[in-house]
Amino acid sequence: MKRPSIMVSSFGVIKKIGLFILLALFLVNLTLAGELWLGLQGGLSLPNIKGGTTELSQGYTSRKAPFFGLAFDYALSPSFSLRTEINYSSQGGQRNGIQPISPDQAAGLPLPPGTTIYANFNNETILDYLEVPLIAELVIGEEIKYFVNGGAYAGYRVRAKTITSGTSLLYLDPSGTMPLDPNLQVSFDAETDVSQEINRWNFGLCGSIGVKVPFGTGLVVLSGRFNYGLSNIQSHPEITGKNHTGALIISLSYFYRLK
Repeated sequence: MKRPSIMVSSFGVIKKIGLFILLALFLVNLTLAGELWLGLQGGLSLPNIKGGTTELSQGYTSRKAPFFGLAFDYALSPSFSLRTEINYSSQGGQRNGIQPISPDQAAGLPLPPGTTIYANFNNETILDYLEVPLIAELVIGEEIKYFVNGGAYAGYRVRAKTITSGTSLLYLDPSGTMPLDPNLQVSFDAETDVSQEINRWNFGLCGSIGVKVPFGTGLVVLSGRFNYGLSNIQSHPEITGKNHTGALIISLSYFYRLK
């Protein structure tokens, strides 16, 4: 009974991948008309898990995470360029304090089906992606140049895990006033692979503003950028709800002209 929906979902992913491949080939052809720059970039990301349609998917705040990768910039004119990148981007978020525990964590407890249990602990969700954005960029300035850009990206999940810590009573209410058992303290110290709960692909929008400064034979680039995921990352939304990713990133790059 579920096969048609799986086929439709797979076809949608194939179409999105095909579109990115066609755009990438288009960019390669355009490199023949302008300058080609290679950049190394890295920085600090402040990702978060946005949205949330259930208690299990709400209440996240930003975490600190690494961001680094390669960038290929095709300068078609002094004021316009096209860029593609290959980045290792760590997404996710954290939720600390009283929060609902997952069905796996509640397994084995003598509770009626559908009962939500709460506990006071720390929970960090780490979602790492290989991301390939396609970006159009406008540039102004002569010696020191300023830019703004925007585009779309495709992300492939390479790791998904949660790191939890702390010891807590279990509660029947989100305010922590109704303990399930005043004598039962539960440890939440664990590192759990949640790859099966997170969709493999993620698609979204990205953009940045920044400055390019000549340095040696290349350019030093400082930028502030954003990623905004459009896809639901949860593979079981009927249980864990729906979420999408988001991040603010401060990056420093060095670009060297190849052509």
